[in-house]
Amino acid sequence: MQLAPIVIFAFNRPNALRNTIQSLLKNEEAKESDLYIFVDGARLNKKGDQEKVNAVQDYVKGIKGFKNFHYTFSDKNKGLGNSIIEGVTQVINQYGKAIILEDDLVFSTNFLSYMNQGLNQYEKEIKVFSICGYSNKIKVPKEYKYDTYFCTRSSSWGWGTWANRWNSIDWELKNWEQYSSQRKAFNKWGGSDCFKMLNDWKNGKNQSWAIRFCFAEFLQNKISLFPIISKIKNNGFNGEGTNCKKWSRFRYEFDNEGKKIFSFPTTLDINRHLFQSAMSYHSIIIRIWSKIMYQIYR
Repeated sequence: MQLAPIVIFAFNRPNALRNTIQSLLKNEEAKESDLYIFVDGARLNKKGDQEKVNAVQDYVKGIKGFKNFHYTFSDKNKGLGNSIIEGVTQVINQYGKAIILEDDLVFSTNFLSYMNQGLNQYEKEIKVFSICGYSNKIKVPKEYKYDTYFCTRSSSWGWGTWANRWNSIDWELKNWEQYSSQRKAFNKWGGSDCFKMLNDWKNGKNQSWAIRFCFAEFLQNKISLFPIISKIKNNGFNGEGTNCKKWSRFRYEFDNEGKKIFSFPTTLDINRHLFQSAMSYHSIIIRIWSKIMYQIYR
């Protein structure tokens, strides 16, 4: 099995990146995987940013344990969205597929095995838009027998895709007048917060690449694969993350078993019960509760 390259995006959190790398190295596939790290530049108006970025760069230069290792340091601050779009495009067009990570994630010891099996399993299934390593805690029907399930809205917390899917995305949303008429349909497809995030990007209120990725998935009527038990935990909810608060409405079960062979659904159908359970995290009621908790944990 040809292993997909790993692409990590880092910025100004050396300890977070160190935890990410150390957990990756506990995957036996790491030593046979190519690793690319992109470190964004410091913000000019942010005191202490340059020192933190320098610390990240110093750590990156000493990373070992992967098959091949490449790093790129930006001399200016591009922002997370632009950094990811540029970096993924560069790597994925070279390899045809990639596993994409950020610097606040910690992985199970079978994460790379799961991701590579999923990417190989569905490479020719054009209906599948991405392979996701994170999953919210869901209610699984007793009769459900697979280790994975399909859902609509992709997750940006550790994922993989293929060049032909990635290159199909309109990052500039050039047909905005047409797109904006699909507010209700987009929210029904991916959750009540979807269109607001997309509209906020259009109005310069966020830099999210992920909502544009999901919107492309929606427009193309595609699906994403998720594990029943999450292979990732997000340590970014400490107030330092670009898009994370100090509290999260998302709950998960982390895979500590280390299973290396996974079962996949025999069809590309979405299980209604799993879909409803997964989408419940994006309901209006849960989001209102989250806003209250965000204020408490500011």
